[in-house]
Order: sequence, then C-alpha cells, then structure tokens
Amino acid sequence: MSPIEVARSYGYSEVPIGDNRYEVSYTGPSQRTLRSPNARQETGAVEHTQAYDLALWRGAQIALAQGMLGFRVGNVHTNVDTLVDNFYDPYYGQGLFSHGYLWGPGPYWGPDGAPSPYAYQQTSVTMDVTLLQSLAPGDYDARDTIAQLRKTYPGAEGTLPQPAPS
Repeated sequence: MSPIEVARSYGYSEVPIGDNRYEVSYTGPSQRTLRSPNARQETGAVEHTQAYDLALWRGAQIALAQGMLGFRVGNVHTNVDTLVDNFYDPYYGQGLFSHGYLWGPGPYWGPDGAPSPYAYQQTSVTMDVTLLQSLAPGDYDARDTIAQLRKTYPGAEGTLPQPAPS
C-alpha cells in the first residue's frame, strides 16, 4: 500500500473531516479486462473488494496511529472508471508500419477490422471512518483488521513474507 502521491495512479488518501473522523479513499491500479459486460462485471467485483479492503486497512492504520482501538465505517461510495479500447492496433508504432496498416486503413483489431476485445477498468472506494476508543457490534478492531488483511494481501506493505527456516 502506498499513498496516491507516491504511486501517482493508484493508492490511498485521507482527509480529516472532523473530530476523530476521516474520509479515506483507495484507488486501485488500472486492470485490463475483456470488454464484454460479464467480464467487466467480474473484474469490477474483484477490484471493488480489493479497493474496499485496502481502504479499511488504511482506516485501521489511522486508528492505531491516533491511539484508538478501532473504527466504524459509513457513507461508502464506489466508482468504476472504464475505458473501452476501440482502437488497438498491434502493428502500429515505431518501425515498418508506423504510418500505415498491413491490412488497410484504420486502427482496428486484426485483419477482419473488429475492434479490440479489451477494456481498462479502475475502481475507487471512498468511506467515512470514525475512530473509536471502544467497540460496538459491527465496528472494526484496528489490530484484527490489519492482521486479517496482511494474510489476504501478502506483500501489500511492500515486503513479501519470508519463508520459515527449515
């Protein structure tokens, strides 16, 4: 996990919005998927889960940094940006065919003139996090949240777990 200012196109950010309250966002990296609605929906579901989890992780980090036991999440918003790649040409670029096309005019996918089968998606999740000294049912324990997400996303903190000595 890294701040969006470091990775530039993905990462977390937070803004204080009141006493012990933060707006936490996580934007995932852009993912290539097939352009069919089913494939985009499947990719979007996986990306949403990851972005939500990593926003939770950042909320837990903030809670611990402020000396709090946990946090409550509310006002969750999800945004999925999709760019359908209509003009992919695998032969375009520097070199022999940089000013023309092997099979005729136009930026199309393959000799049949079909558009590219790909789309690119990027998912963002924004949530309000309220830091808590005591937990009620449905609240997140900051230490437990981080421990669980470390298991789910090994290497997300920039280091891969080392194998146990034999």
